[in-house]
Amino acid sequence: MRPRMVATGCRGQGNFSREEVERGQDSAHSSHAGVGSLHPVASRLGYVASVPDMFVGVTVLGLTPGLLGGAGLYADVKFTHDSPGRSAYFYNDISVEQAEIEFGDMLFRERSAWFSIDVAAVYAITRDFAVYGGGGYLKEEQYNEYWDDSETRGDSGFYWVLDEEASGTRVNVLGGMLFRAGRYVLFQVGAESRPGAMVGVIFTLPL
Repeated sequence: MRPRMVATGCRGQGNFSREEVERGQDSAHSSHAGVGSLHPVASRLGYVASVPDMFVGVTVLGLTPGLLGGAGLYADVKFTHDSPGRSAYFYNDISVEQAEIEFGDMLFRERSAWFSIDVAAVYAITRDFAVYGGGGYLKEEQYNEYWDDSETRGDSGFYWVLDEEASGTRVNVLGGMLFRAGRYVLFQVGAESRPGAMVGVIFTLPL
């Protein structure tokens, strides 16, 4: 009698049917979807900061295995929460020229307040790792803190003035990496052209 050949698996005992083998192949193919493999289509909402100037931020990430095996879009909004422009000792009626030339006050320090909106493309390289890159709109307001030795202005002579020449809008360029830290959590590490490094945590919201 001619021996009958059967397909066997390495786990457990018994045989796999053709349907089971095909389902296993489909599952293996879809697992490339990286962080997007958690759900066929998923949106993610998270917190992001640009250290050390923008500690308030919100990020949204959409990723799907159906697009290039695991691609999507990233967007964020970030801003400085303690701008010197909100200080009780900020004078919007005093210019840099007045402070330095007319009053002769000494420049003590400079500080910028930032606001940014960014969009980036994302691609999942593995189940647990993705990269992103893109650009956006960045607004900078630079404030100068002066010291009045007569102490007639500000707090013990210290006060803030907006430096309009150093302020303005910029094109922001950003890039980074996403690491899956759990079923519903991603960690984000990256950098942008200004002001600096980016860190964040993103949570999955299945649709």
